[in-house]
Amino acid sequence: MYAFGDSIVYGHTYPRGFVNFTAERELMNLTKYARNGATIGPAGFSGGQILTQVKGAASPSPDFVVFDGGTNDAEAIHDYNRYRIGAMAHGFDPATFDNGTYAGSLETIISTMRTRWPTTRIVYVAVHKLGSRDWNTQLALRAVTLQICHKWGVAVADVFNDTTLDTRISSHRSAYTFNDLVNGYPGTGGTGTHPNIAGITTFYVPVLTAALN
Repeated sequence: MYAFGDSIVYGHTYPRGFVNFTAERELMNLTKYARNGATIGPAGFSGGQILTQVKGAASPSPDFVVFDGGTNDAEAIHDYNRYRIGAMAHGFDPATFDNGTYAGSLETIISTMRTRWPTTRIVYVAVHKLGSRDWNTQLALRAVTLQICHKWGVAVADVFNDTTLDTRISSHRSAYTFNDLVNGYPGTGGTGTHPNIAGITTFYVPVLTAALN
């Protein structure tokens, strides 16, 4: 498995994210390229774009590619007005993708994956409902992302829809997310973005495992 994306994939301040837990449980070899702060669109954030991770990955085809995105894009779009969400292109020609938008950048990422690793199965992870991002922006990003995944035949591990994890709820935010480490492990009481080990094992691992199967 190759894994791309942002801090939810990477693990934030903990080096093991949900892809690590899943790969270990399923006895899969994992190479993780995700970076904290990464975006799908051209935000100019410190983590760079996920496309850069894909282009820099190893050439041999993995069995699976797993990736996320949109969490930092929601911030870039709503809070900083860096770019638009945009719309899905009509066809599959990369020349028609508007890389100045989220949608065009997402299609470019998937197209690049398909070109580099034609036989690889691709899974997009739709992260949980975030109390730390604007709700309407999350919904708009989700709509275009699911549309594009359907177009390209990308499976979706839908933590957003298929679990109850919703960090707009204070008790969920406190119990299942973390900001800092406590004795070397993720704590609790986070901002609602980064799942701790309880959040990973309760919600993320089962959904990703089902999608891989």
